[in-house]
Amino acid sequence: MPKSMESAALRGSVLIALFMCATSLQLQAYSSKADQPVRNAKLEKIAAALAEALGMHKRVQVAIVPENDRVVSVEPFLNGDGYRVEFERAFFDQLNEEELTAALAHEIGHVWIFSHPPYLHTEALANEIALRVVARRPLETLYTKLWTYTKVTGNLVDLLGAEQ
Repeated sequence: MPKSMESAALRGSVLIALFMCATSLQLQAYSSKADQPVRNAKLEKIAAALAEALGMHKRVQVAIVPENDRVVSVEPFLNGDGYRVEFERAFFDQLNEEELTAALAHEIGHVWIFSHPPYLHTEALANEIALRVVARRPLETLYTKLWTYTKVTGNLVDLLGAEQ
């Protein structure tokens, strides 16, 4: 094989190897990003409005995470500056905007409980607080989807009270 053809073949091999390496790095970057929490600014604005309506003045961050043992949860920041609501991605993808708002209202209901004595923490009380700022129907459909997702059944009357 002439020297110029060997050079061209070598350059071609090097280019293919570089392309394969770059593609592999892109795939690794994509999969590692998928495993990372993703903050949601739109939901953070909704959460801020709900918190304000409930007289809560702490910052609420909202993130979509790959997995969450509780599907949707809220935790305080270690520095005490606010709270973080996390949605498990697969469940988050099933909810419409009203249900997302209802879920945020419920989680902010927990925040309200954390800051008001006697700190009697129950799911029903978090829903009672949430019902101050959202309608009952989105909470009902949220629970229906949650129980289907987790393969657990519950009683809406226990969690939301009897419809009036």
